[in-house]
Amino acid sequence: MSLGDETGPEFEIRALNIARAIHDPNHLQGAIIYKGRERDALFVNDDSINAYEFTILRTKDKAKTDARKLREMLEDLQKKPENAYKSLTGWFVTRDEPTPDQRAAVAGEIKGSNAVIYAISFAALRRRVCDSESYLNARDEAPFGSIVYSTQALPQITVDTLFTTQNEKDLNIEELGNELVEGARWLLTGEFGVGKSHALRQIYFALRKMHFKRKMATPFPVHINLRDCVGLRSPSEILRRHAEEIGLGSDRSLISAWRAGACILLLDGFDEIVPSRWLGSASDLKSVRWQALAPVRRLIQETPVSTGIIACGRSHYFSSPSEMVQSLGFASTSCIISLQDFNKNQIEQYLALAGVDWEVPEWLPARPLLIGYLVAMESVSEIDSITQTTQAEAWRKLFVAICEREARIVTAVRPETIMQLVSRVATLARSRGDETGPVDMEIMRSAFVEVNGRDPDEEGMELLLRLPGLAVGDYAGQQEQRVFVDRDLADTAYGEDLAKYLISPYEGHPLGRTASWVSSASDLGIGVAAGSLLDQNISVSSVLAAAGRRQDNHQFDAVLADTLRTCSELDPEESKVRKNFLVEGVMFSLLALSNNDPVLSRTTFKDCLIEVLDISAAEEVGKYPTFDSCIIGYLDGASAIPEWLTTNFMQCAVEEFSSKSQTTAGIMELKLSPERRVALTILKKIYNQPGSARKEEALSRGLNLRSRELVSDVIDKLVSQGWIIRITSRGRTLYAAAKDKRGQALKMLESPTTFWSSE
Repeated sequence: MSLGDETGPEFEIRALNIARAIHDPNHLQGAIIYKGRERDALFVNDDSINAYEFTILRTKDKAKTDARKLREMLEDLQKKPENAYKSLTGWFVTRDEPTPDQRAAVAGEIKGSNAVIYAISFAALRRRVCDSESYLNARDEAPFGSIVYSTQALPQITVDTLFTTQNEKDLNIEELGNELVEGARWLLTGEFGVGKSHALRQIYFALRKMHFKRKMATPFPVHINLRDCVGLRSPSEILRRHAEEIGLGSDRSLISAWRAGACILLLDGFDEIVPSRWLGSASDLKSVRWQALAPVRRLIQETPVSTGIIACGRSHYFSSPSEMVQSLGFASTSCIISLQDFNKNQIEQYLALAGVDWEVPEWLPARPLLIGYLVAMESVSEIDSITQTTQAEAWRKLFVAICEREARIVTAVRPETIMQLVSRVATLARSRGDETGPVDMEIMRSAFVEVNGRDPDEEGMELLLRLPGLAVGDYAGQQEQRVFVDRDLADTAYGEDLAKYLISPYEGHPLGRTASWVSSASDLGIGVAAGSLLDQNISVSSVLAAAGRRQDNHQFDAVLADTLRTCSELDPEESKVRKNFLVEGVMFSLLALSNNDPVLSRTTFKDCLIEVLDISAAEEVGKYPTFDSCIIGYLDGASAIPEWLTTNFMQCAVEEFSSKSQTTAGIMELKLSPERRVALTILKKIYNQPGSARKEEALSRGLNLRSRELVSDVIDKLVSQGWIIRITSRGRTLYAAAKDKRGQALKMLESPTTFWSSE
């Protein structure tokens, strides 16, 4: 319902709330019958008497009738002895600005009388409660939520923001703002980095614009950073602290405006309220959260029912949506709306507004904060270009930035501690059978103790409850469980912890124990570990020593596999690798073979499950691992085990081979131009399996000498047309998939005669 559609009684309720905020509500006599005639409101105190008439009508007759009612009542009250020294004022209040005829009618009615009667609009009445313009000017200059905590100078870019309701309906900023004006109440949730605080700031400015555009007839937005209100006990204390934080002189007027329903509440960061105590159990945690959020809950519950409210924070602060709405004083989970990662259009819009000229890699995260960090890093030369950094290098920088941001919010904790804590949680999460979790409070507390050597205190508890990258899992139920919401972040965090273990494998790190999980890390996790070791100048010999120690201890597990793959990523000299290794009972989602790998060529994989074994870059002249009694889901790059590789496979079961047309040899037999055949082999190697970038030399393998001579020109053409992205990192040239090109590339591989058919 819009303001112009409300009925007289509905308007009277709104206006009466404002009048009550102006005067002492204990002396209210509203909607009374005075000498047989109805009066809308009468306020009597020791010093004054104020009488009100409210109307939505714009007629002169209505103004004349109401002014007469006010005059007669005021004159009659003035005759009473107890009112002899009180000021008496009448107020004729219209929803819209009074017309000239209405003002004239009121002035004519009091002519020759001692009565004082003002004809004013509802907006003017509201200004008597709180000067909204002064508040908004002060609020504009103060920080907005977690936006201020970003360590990078993030681009000030606004893209189309969409909020998703529980019934999958999308709302934009304007629609949400209109609903708040009409009294809607929303709980905005989203994981770290999706832009909750930024969105709430957008809502604030949309409501601000609406307030002034409609001549202050709509409520004005009050945006409160809840973190500033830690330790407070009542709604009034929250509003006073907020007024103090933004430099507003009159906190009482702000409290009055709130009680009168003259403002819309925007509450940012309910997950930043620090619990006052924690004894360790999940049931105690719920009680603690309930108590910590008591003032916020009271603020929401005591706000007039017609007043709009939106509160935002990370949902994983709570154990369930039902606990969240109950703890915050909302009616039901139907009020929950969410922000999601950017879609394709939003990414393109953001990058265009940022003015960056990127060939967007496939691994680019869709999370607004992370894209913003990458743009900011490039602008300050922390990375030369998004196309000059690998996925692992970029994610390592993102991980640092995320932890630095969190450290600025949780001021007593250093970024390095947060990094170690998230990394250790990622390691312990693998013990539950999945890289992403679940992560319960026992794991988080264990990680805290291992990193800090003590149990978590109040601020440590807050940090655990809002660790970046964690969310409430679907299977959490009533348990305090989380999952990593982003697998890439989980892999990055584990990679950092793996590097920490490889640097000091003798110091009691949990990775020093035999792994209770069977899955080897992703290429991203391995790349992160290798990058961390290189940045700390850790020698290949040290990593080989860690691998040797596990081998000697008969730990042929997933951690040994990760150690060997990390060592391989460091490109050791063959002369430095003197030991043979055994990896047993480990599962790999993807394992790619390359020629003469000095580490993996001396490794035997026994009783392992390999979902995809990629031999497309393998050539007859080379040394390769041995596979003993392994199950291979898909052998990529060959329609059968090549004869020259058969001795490396002992009693292995291969469930599926590549079709001949999908192998390099098969593609090269197609009746296409040589350039198109070479291009298809390159696309096949880069796109057929998701994973890290391919080395330049790998793109030539499997081709005859004449075809290899075409590779360089074909690569240049594929790069110029946006099919692949060239990356130069640490002296190596790599090629990666371009974002949103995978579907097209796979379609081309299925129907190779259509590729470059427009030439």
